[in-house]
Amino acid sequence: MQWELVKDVGNKRGKSMDYIIDNVEFITELVKSGFIGIVGIFFIGLAIWIKMKEDRWNFKNIGIGLLAGGMALLLISVSMVVDSLQDGGVIAIDRNNPVWVILDVIKVLACVLIFVIAGYIMRSKRIKENDMYDMEITGKIIGYDTLTGRTKLPGYAQPTVEYIDPYSGEPDSYMVNQEINRKKHPIGSEYKLLYSREKRTAYEKKSNKVYREMEVCFFGLAVLIFIAGIVKLAMKVL
Repeated sequence: MQWELVKDVGNKRGKSMDYIIDNVEFITELVKSGFIGIVGIFFIGLAIWIKMKEDRWNFKNIGIGLLAGGMALLLISVSMVVDSLQDGGVIAIDRNNPVWVILDVIKVLACVLIFVIAGYIMRSKRIKENDMYDMEITGKIIGYDTLTGRTKLPGYAQPTVEYIDPYSGEPDSYMVNQEINRKKHPIGSEYKLLYSREKRTAYEKKSNKVYREMEVCFFGLAVLIFIAGIVKLAMKVL
């Protein structure tokens, strides 16, 4: 009796190993899809956490990208899971069915929309420079965003500069979108900014350039995803 029980357990283990070996590609795809989904959820959660700490963190530069990327990864993960389950024979779906084609179109458009929105947000943060009309103002560094104490280079961080609006006379602040040497620019030291008379706000040329690069990156990703989605859908239909 005991020997038969051991033999039965051994047979079950053998069948389990055979199933894993026979379906290693299917299991690998599921694990890959799950990992992408977990990364997407992590990015979304991190973006929400940064938003809650917005008084200390520069959500404009970090959180928007994390949120857009996380939502896109989550959509991609769900699509990959459905494809894997179908390829593995777990579910039977006719992907050429108009309903699924429409859902695929919605998925592609959602991913494109996420990056387009992120691109427009970056564009709204970027100031249109006018060298003949804009003026230079002087502010004071009132703090640094050290990104939880970790920066790209030791001793460098993004400063927050307080300045007096030359038109309203009210104090305002601007977070520089680049890391500078904290020793050379201690808190309380002066920092030069440019002031847009058209927008009535301060900006900094290098930070403005970063916003422009992020804008181009998001719009570029939106175009690539759109083209890839159209090609994939065309291959399914044809």
